[in-house]
Amino acid sequence: MLDFLLNEDVKQISTGALQQINLDTIQCEQFAASEPVPGLEEGILLQYFAALRQLLDLLMSWDWPTYFHDYGQENSKYQLVNPNNAITILEKIREADKKTMFSVLKKSERDKKKLLDTVLRQLRQLAMTAQQQ
Repeated sequence: MLDFLLNEDVKQISTGALQQINLDTIQCEQFAASEPVPGLEEGILLQYFAALRQLLDLLMSWDWPTYFHDYGQENSKYQLVNPNNAITILEKIREADKKTMFSVLKKSERDKKKLLDTVLRQLRQLAMTAQQQ
């Protein structure tokens, strides 16, 4: 599912689509936790969803202050979230928001756009810093 979200053929992602992917991921996680798969170590199947879960949790809760504050720490709540993946998905969300005709009329939507632009700017700086290390 993470590969699908990051696929360059996917040009935009609406908030509703993201919520549905979150629900689908919850179903997959419940299935993965329900019964052990013969030949796989217990819990390994759930680990396949860990990076996606952390990314979805971050996007759904909009918990960017925690992400930026804890980035690079071992006990970070979002330690598996790659800043480049977050940038890619946020740009797709922004692209979907551009298609909403009435969003420019609402102050809350304008504020959301400003916040999104700020988060993207900070993520780009973080990604650049991470590449240089």
